[in-house]
Amino acid sequence: MNVFWDRGYHDASLPDLLDGMDISRGSFYKAFGDKRGIFLRALDAYIDDAVRKVGDMLSAEASPKVAIRGAFSNYADLSSGMDGLRGCFAVLTAAEMLPGDEEVSVRISRLFRRLQDLFAAAIIRAQVLGEINPARDERTLARFLVCQIQGMRILGKAGADRNDMQTVIDIALKSLD
Repeated sequence: MNVFWDRGYHDASLPDLLDGMDISRGSFYKAFGDKRGIFLRALDAYIDDAVRKVGDMLSAEASPKVAIRGAFSNYADLSSGMDGLRGCFAVLTAAEMLPGDEEVSVRISRLFRRLQDLFAAAIIRAQVLGEINPARDERTLARFLVCQIQGMRILGKAGADRNDMQTVIDIALKSLD
C-alpha cells in the first residue's frame, strides 16, 4: 500500500513493490497475480481501515455532535504537516485513475457512500438527542461533511496547516446548527 500511496499506481514499478514488501518476484506472482491485483487489495484494505476508524470515532462519544467534531479534528491532523503533504491514498487514487477505471470508481464511490452512511447515522442520533435540528436532511448534511473532509485532504497536499484546518472545521460544523 505504501509504495502505491507514495508513487501512485502508474509510477509504482514491480521492483519498487518487491522492495516494499521484501519478497521475491515468484512469491509476488504466486500471492498476488499481478500489479493490479495487489493494488486493488491495497486500496480495499485502506478503504476498510478508513471506514472502520471513522465508525469508531463517530461512536466514541455519548454526544454524536462531539463525536463528529472529534472525527473532523482527526482529519485536521491527517490533513496538516507531513501527513497532510502525503495526502489520502483514496483521493490520490481517484485523481490518478478516475474516471477511466471502473473497478477503482466502484471502490472510491463505495468509500464515500460508506462514510456518508456513518455520518448520516451520527446526525440522526444527534437529531434524536436534540443536538441537531431534526428538520435538516441527514443525507445532505452527511454528503456536505464528507465533501469538506475530502477538501481538507486536498488542502493538506498543498501545505495547509492545522490552524487552516481548524477554521474549515468551525465553518463546516456550523452547518449542523
